[in-house]
Amino acid sequence: MPAIIEPRSELIPGPATVAALVAQLVEGTWPSTDEERETLFRHLLFESGERLDHDSDASSAASYTLLTDLPGISFASWNLFHGRFMSVHFHLYTFPKARAPETRLGHDAVSGMLTDLYGPPSRPWEDQEVPPSIWKVNHREIVTHLFTTRESSLMLSISDGELAVAAEAEATHETGDSDRIVPSQ
Repeated sequence: MPAIIEPRSELIPGPATVAALVAQLVEGTWPSTDEERETLFRHLLFESGERLDHDSDASSAASYTLLTDLPGISFASWNLFHGRFMSVHFHLYTFPKARAPETRLGHDAVSGMLTDLYGPPSRPWEDQEVPPSIWKVNHREIVTHLFTTRESSLMLSISDGELAVAAEAEATHETGDSDRIVPSQ
């Protein structure tokens, strides 16, 4: 009788690789100019891709695809706010089915490593099966969010904390441009 070979459930990228990438983004100096962002991207082997929103948008935010050779990332993007580098976002361990166990395994492993590095996360709300987790480190915000309803994916975001707060406040502000919140320079 032929031997039965069990499929390997190896996470790609490995959770240690993901945690090391996060550490590089939160423990170093956050880029304050486009030249510094480009230097960081070259160091991390990232490339800026196409703009995701339209140049004609009146918004003070801009989003771009982020290209990387890191295997296992189904989608990545980066954002500007008032011309300043605000954040990067990755979708990892993505499967076209609800509640994929590999996605949950990846989430738990990455979250565990981030907790080992940066302490327990905050959870702004607990009304989900797995609520988002937020770590605040070195004026940065690391967010993980597990999605499993239709397809499964782990979203990982790393943001400049001040810019992210200002962008959120501006996005929800309803009185017009005269009261726009602009982050300190």
